[in-house]
Amino acid sequence: MDVLVVGAGPAGATVASGLAQAGLQVTLLEKAQLPRFKACSGGLPAKVRPLVNLPDEVFDQQVEDVIHRVKFTYRHQDPVMVESEDPLVYMVRRDRFDHALITEAARHGARILDGIEVVGVDPAGPRVRVRTTKGEFAARVVVGADGVHSAVARSIGQSGHEKLGFAFQAEVPMSPSALEEWRGTVGGDFGRLPHGIGWVFPKSDHLSVGLLSFTQRRGWKREELFEFLRGHDLNFNPDRTRVYGHFLPRWHGQNRFHEQNVLLLGDAAGIVNPMTGAGVEAAMRSAHIAVEVIRDAFWHGDDRLERYSQRILREICRDFLDVRAMAKLFFSFTHLSYQVGIKNPKFSKIAARLLTGSMDYSEVWAEMLKATVAPNRN
Repeated sequence: MDVLVVGAGPAGATVASGLAQAGLQVTLLEKAQLPRFKACSGGLPAKVRPLVNLPDEVFDQQVEDVIHRVKFTYRHQDPVMVESEDPLVYMVRRDRFDHALITEAARHGARILDGIEVVGVDPAGPRVRVRTTKGEFAARVVVGADGVHSAVARSIGQSGHEKLGFAFQAEVPMSPSALEEWRGTVGGDFGRLPHGIGWVFPKSDHLSVGLLSFTQRRGWKREELFEFLRGHDLNFNPDRTRVYGHFLPRWHGQNRFHEQNVLLLGDAAGIVNPMTGAGVEAAMRSAHIAVEVIRDAFWHGDDRLERYSQRILREICRDFLDVRAMAKLFFSFTHLSYQVGIKNPKFSKIAARLLTGSMDYSEVWAEMLKATVAPNRN
């Protein structure tokens, strides 16, 4: 085959679909049985929509709520509302959303094999050899999109990203009236955890509620999450509330995302927003870059895959330098940052522009400085 993709998340499905459309022979391996559950809040920033390789009618079927409001709080108090006429976030269930992407990749000609776990990758030689629980595969190019515990990344010595984040999440059944209060709105709470956030995301029949910390990795208890729920005045039944825990990577400055003819995408590459832990946007952006680089390499008949790392650094990680600096400042002085930054009247416009894609993080410093120094102008 031409390309072997490991992992059936948004990154893997997107790169498999794009390369199959380009006429390459693509096989995608997934260790779980599809469709599979994925612990994830399921919030897609509106600016991600152009990156989703789904027809409009299929995409619309995946959306369980369209978010026009973000409610920020500090320890459940002092609320700040960000509102927009344009959509800010699309809410999806990752099992259904990912399966729709996989189905689209198969429609374009990618071969999908599930229940097969990759245990090792050897990039030496003219073809990359991939060892799995169901035998050995070989391909000219291998794409690792197999998450934070990537076997592909470990095999090529590129799993050095720091697994700093840990998220504790619950899917909480709620009454129709309680769900209606959150319809079109997501919540973000600060100040409860060191270098962390809490969130409330509405789905069609439940709320996804969670806590994330980039520094607190041990000692998590279900009661911490239940206390967070009570702080939002949510009536829930602990016995009916499913709780999940999972690690998240965070980009910490690495500058190489490939080794010979093996590329790493999304969580496997450690490219996750250093402030929010959000990874779907970076995963899909890395997938589109991978499609272009691999396609061009095949068309030109030479080894040009080093351009992948160069483009990831330029098009994704350059922004992450600003995000990482903002996160360090914000979480070092969370209460002050909340008062001076998030409560600034101009913050809502900045946040909305970030979510809709009309502003990059590189522009935020200048905009926040202007808003802080001259809050009453314009």
